[in-house]
Amino acid sequence: MDIHRDQIERYGGTLGVRDAALLESALAAPQSGFGEQQLHGDLFEMASAYLFHLVQNHPFLDGNKRVGTAAALTFLELNGVETKIPNQALVATVLSVAQGEREKSAIAAFFRNHAKS
Repeated sequence: MDIHRDQIERYGGTLGVRDAALLESALAAPQSGFGEQQLHGDLFEMASAYLFHLVQNHPFLDGNKRVGTAAALTFLELNGVETKIPNQALVATVLSVAQGEREKSAIAAFFRNHAKS
């Protein structure tokens, strides 16, 4: 919720949750699995799940693409992964996610390819 509030304060839009269940689902997706088997095997796959599900689920009234992007990048940063992503490439990737044109595996590869070594 802090990321959503920050994005709305910075860039405008309507503050609020449209569907709490969809928000909970999106936030739980990166840690989901079957028993001991995780669906998202590494940090890049988990970050891609945050971006994908927050954008696709559209849980907020406004700012879903911004929140999904910020959540994914914040997750990577908090886990010690620095990225260097050209803004234009990031925007194109996020828009392709919103249009249903990019799978989570492609998003994970995008983050992996832009991680600083």
